[in-house]
Amino acid sequence: MSKNLTGKGERIRQRMIETTARILREKGFKAATVRVIAQEAGVNIASIKYYFGAKEELIGYALDYMMGNFENIVAYLDDPRLTPKERLTKYILAYFQLARKHPALFHSISHPSSAESKDTYFIYLTLLHNQCWDKVIRNVAEMTHLKNRRDLELKSMQIFSAIEFPIILEANETDSFITQYTDMTTLKRYVELLLDF
Repeated sequence: MSKNLTGKGERIRQRMIETTARILREKGFKAATVRVIAQEAGVNIASIKYYFGAKEELIGYALDYMMGNFENIVAYLDDPRLTPKERLTKYILAYFQLARKHPALFHSISHPSSAESKDTYFIYLTLLHNQCWDKVIRNVAEMTHLKNRRDLELKSMQIFSAIEFPIILEANETDSFITQYTDMTTLKRYVELLLDF
């Protein structure tokens, strides 16, 4: 829906999109009711119709918002100006930052608050696989010169596992031992060692 909005109107609209995205990440689609969205965004229910026309439109914008961040990260894997190692390094470090921005997605894998929350996480993982898997494999092939597809898949699985492990630990227990390894300097070294093959 296109409207000529004031600066304040744009901020309200953006807040509604971000709030809806957060609800989807944390609680799943079922919890994203008009009433809950309006309450958590601090607007009245009529605002959804005014700014978006319908709840479904708002949900669509929220999903685009969530995936926009992810697509920016995936773009690193295709950047021709970078070496394969630089591509993977930038992708992994940006993925760590995205995980910090959306910890509920990663928390839900081991502590789902509802079936919808768990489903949202697995939808996200499927998207991750669909958008990144072949690109990661291609970069790993360029780095390692492995030719066997199965070996490339296994090496890529090791990389994905090494990425997810600290993210899931940190998302589930913020005061665990993993916090001593999650500052940016240590994460850069972690990725450097991970990709040293």
